[in-house]
Amino acid sequence: MMEDSASGARKGLAGLFRIGATDARLVSMALILVAMWLFFRSQVGSFYFSGESIAKLSRDMATWAILASGMTLVIVCGCIDLSVGSLLAFSAAVCAFLMDPETGLGQPALVAVPPAVAVAALLGFIQGSLVAWCRIPSFIVTLGGMFVFRGLTQKVSAKDPRIPDASWVNALGFSYVPPGAGFFLAAAAVAGMAAWAVHEARRRERLGMPPGWAGVAIEVSAVAALLFGFVFKVNQYRGIPAQTLAMAVCMLIVGFIAKRTVFGRRVFAVGGNAEAAKLSGIRVEMVTVSVFTLMGFLAGIAGVVWMAQNQGATQKAGEWYELYAVAACVIGGTSLLGGRGSVAGSFMGALIMATVVQGMDYLGLENWLQLVVRGSVLVLAVGLDMAGRSPPAWLRRRKVSSSFS
Repeated sequence: MMEDSASGARKGLAGLFRIGATDARLVSMALILVAMWLFFRSQVGSFYFSGESIAKLSRDMATWAILASGMTLVIVCGCIDLSVGSLLAFSAAVCAFLMDPETGLGQPALVAVPPAVAVAALLGFIQGSLVAWCRIPSFIVTLGGMFVFRGLTQKVSAKDPRIPDASWVNALGFSYVPPGAGFFLAAAAVAGMAAWAVHEARRRERLGMPPGWAGVAIEVSAVAALLFGFVFKVNQYRGIPAQTLAMAVCMLIVGFIAKRTVFGRRVFAVGGNAEAAKLSGIRVEMVTVSVFTLMGFLAGIAGVVWMAQNQGATQKAGEWYELYAVAACVIGGTSLLGGRGSVAGSFMGALIMATVVQGMDYLGLENWLQLVVRGSVLVLAVGLDMAGRSPPAWLRRRKVSSSFS
């Protein structure tokens, strides 16, 4: 009896340690974030941790994170999409042109938003079809798309179309969730996560696997503390920004698709080994087209959110957003070789990028230096990812020599 109890305890501890190992990258990114926040707090002052600065940080990263969620699946599938910033801009331009009563068609938001998002999804479908059926590398297809969509944006946004102040889209850019409603949403999110975690633990238990109750408790408690802490801080300002809520909904849906659906599993299978996936009966071409279509749809959503933040469209909307989306994914652990990544990791990567950008703005760094830092962060992230997945010979030799010393 005691032996069974000891065996069960060992299995439970093993399950907990496995969970810890799986989330090691998220924990390391969290530690990096904390270090960055403490540094910028020491340089900027008390305003950096104020409710206003936190609300603005979450609002400013909303469009990047929405793009990063879709980019995660694109990269996991073994592709890349360099057109997302231009596609965001084109979607925003189409929507603003349809709504602008002076230089556009003056249509209401309910009429203007669906076509703008649908056009972005259609363009994503076309790019995916070129990649899947015409065998053109995704790098080339989306690089061409980046130029094409940017040119179309310049044409449609030639007069900088604006959206009416009374539109609900304009309210999306400047409205906040009331404090009481914010705490209710946080409580609902924690309750939903806890219910799902308990369901998964019991399923593992039925399969004879360690349920990992300690890990479940730690994970749920950590998320609850972060959510309620975030809501408490932003309520000191004006509440949760509406764009932040839109970002959260998009990332939760894409995260669910990636981890809990047959389609998500097929995306990982295609990215891990396309030939093996095809032999197992997966329609690789359809998966690829679907991933690019979803990416286009999310770029359209991000374009509407960007347009709401800026009250219209401009010719330079979404510039560098390709960099931010790819950087967020790679920093978050998505491998450029395909087959590995997570939306949660991409969210952490987007948060790191947003922290870097906001911190440099608060420090008043010149624009050229900010670009140098952003590019360096991306190269460093890719280098660490490649070194961890396929270490160079000199690093392998160093590991072997250190193991014998």
